[in-house]
Amino acid sequence: MTKKFQNNKLEQNRGLLLQVSIIISLLIVLAAFNFKSKSKSKFSGDFAEINLQIDSIGIKTNDINKPVPVTTHKNAEFTGGKDALFQYIKTNLKYPEAAKTKHIQGRVYVKFTVNRYGKIKNVKIVRSIHPLLDKEALRLIKNMPDWQPAKTKIGTFDSEHVLPVIFMKKTFTF
Repeated sequence: MTKKFQNNKLEQNRGLLLQVSIIISLLIVLAAFNFKSKSKSKFSGDFAEINLQIDSIGIKTNDINKPVPVTTHKNAEFTGGKDALFQYIKTNLKYPEAAKTKHIQGRVYVKFTVNRYGKIKNVKIVRSIHPLLDKEALRLIKNMPDWQPAKTKIGTFDSEHVLPVIFMKKTFTF
């Protein structure tokens, strides 16, 4: 009688025992990942420590501690931000009439470079829909005003961008 009673008691507490064993195994795993090594990090703050040792030619230079700035950068941006870019496209996009009448619509993806002076260069179609729409998308991007170039702490640099130009025939039904 006692054996059946013990088996029944274990069956009732099976879920609790499973939960406890999972918690214990998770704690063991967390303890293993939280184990810290004795080596200290070579990176601190905004600067990295450089240790250089040149043995091959007899020159030994230990612990050169010249601060190396961590480069943070700001991406190139249309002057005035995204809202101004959308407004520029909205006011300057001319949907070709021939494309409208043929019901040609979609997105033309245009790749271009914003050089370090903010000028638009190397304008190319990445994804084409139709030559009429491609021509208009190229015209639109080539005539864009200057952007604010990409920047780092050191200076400005060239950056590439892909912009979708959307051609949709708006039809409203009531």
